[in-house]
Amino acid sequence: MNRSSSSPGLGQWLVVTVMVAAVLFLLFKLYQYGSFRRFYPAGLTIAGVPVGGMTREQAAEQLNARYLAADIIIYHASEAVAVNPTDAEFTLDLETMLSQADFQRQQQDFWAGFWGFLWGRPVEVEQVELSATNNPEALRRVLEQIATVYDKPAQPPQPVPTTLSFQYGETGVITDIDASLPDVQAALYRATDREAHLVLKPVDARRPDIDLLARLIVNHLEDFEGVASIFIMDLESGEEVAINADVAMSGMSIVKVPIALEMFRILDGPLTPEQSRLISETLVVQAGDLSANLLLNIVAGQDDPYLGADIVTESMRRLGLANTFIAVPYEESPRPGRATYETEANSREESPTEPDPAMQTTAEDMGTLLAMIYYCAEQNGGALVAAYRDQVAQEECQQLLEFMKLNHIGSLIEEGVPPDTPVAHRHGWIGDTHGDAGIVFSPAGNYVLVMVMYKDEWLEWEISSPLLADIAQATYNYFNFDAPYLNGTRSN
Repeated sequence: MNRSSSSPGLGQWLVVTVMVAAVLFLLFKLYQYGSFRRFYPAGLTIAGVPVGGMTREQAAEQLNARYLAADIIIYHASEAVAVNPTDAEFTLDLETMLSQADFQRQQQDFWAGFWGFLWGRPVEVEQVELSATNNPEALRRVLEQIATVYDKPAQPPQPVPTTLSFQYGETGVITDIDASLPDVQAALYRATDREAHLVLKPVDARRPDIDLLARLIVNHLEDFEGVASIFIMDLESGEEVAINADVAMSGMSIVKVPIALEMFRILDGPLTPEQSRLISETLVVQAGDLSANLLLNIVAGQDDPYLGADIVTESMRRLGLANTFIAVPYEESPRPGRATYETEANSREESPTEPDPAMQTTAEDMGTLLAMIYYCAEQNGGALVAAYRDQVAQEECQQLLEFMKLNHIGSLIEEGVPPDTPVAHRHGWIGDTHGDAGIVFSPAGNYVLVMVMYKDEWLEWEISSPLLADIAQATYNYFNFDAPYLNGTRSN
């Protein structure tokens, strides 16, 4: 009979070996886990940055690298600008975030954590949110600096001297700082995708302003060896160009306009055929001096053109046009004691124009009078109606302008505008002075244009006519910026 051996068998040794190995493995893992417990738990993130297995110092370093050392990229259209967060005074509250992470580490159950560690399944932990601040004013300054470099202001239009017109400016783009701030600030607070796009606003190119017209005219006249007096008024906005516009000039036939206006003021009821003829000849025909004097008789109410001239002069003063007068009717001799009037314009120590003592005006006076007539005709308002409310009717102002539109000479203002453009004007010229004063009814806006040129002793028509037409063309092109008249350019 055999006895069983008291020594353990192979199977038992295997079991013991496995158990010892398991215990050693668990002890090793416990040791590993014990060491691992000194680090942040696996799966923990702070502000979106994984910090599992890191020490407190390593986590702080990682957060600084991700949020402070790494630039954010700000796009101005296609231009990428790298900005360091510290420029916007962006700071991390590391103490708060790391303290919350420490709490997560300390609160984790030892054996639950060990079991997850053993099986590679970390126990879920609460993620630590970003705690940071930035200075909004510093961020705004950063965006303003970018805008200063990359914004493109709209370029203003420029005059084109060769065509007496204006070229378009260039459209610009500017940064909308307020609208851009939220996206840029959000990029500061992201751990990844730290890009932002500025909100850009297009800026339309401005149309030329009236000062640009004045500059073009002044430059165009720089070689003229005389005195040019120019007055322009935008009848919609009231903007003006005044170039030597307060200089006393000979009245010539231009002051026939106030004579005709005064006749309308004196008369009641519709015009007779004879009166219509006289007005037409006065305002249209160059040799209408006799008709103008006959209108002065009607104004005077008797056969006395001198009295009529006095009444016209007084009316101009009542309207505030004190530099406009008729002391002597056309082709008549001066009266004893009243050969002329002293005005502010002609009382300067040195008169650059030697104006006719018999009748004078200024470009500003005549332009202002034409504007008064226009507002009376179009709106039944303005200074003329205010001064003579019961004596000047809207229909009379309209009729006066219609007479002036019949004045067709093919030069001066008319030559500088398209042929189908209505122009209510009265021109005039004597040996040393040439001028034209009118209202242009253009497609893009109506305006007053008064031009008078003087040259000592004798003004050649070959000089004045093209220059005055050029001024008229430049003015038309300013008001009709999008559809300039280019067919009449003559001078350079």
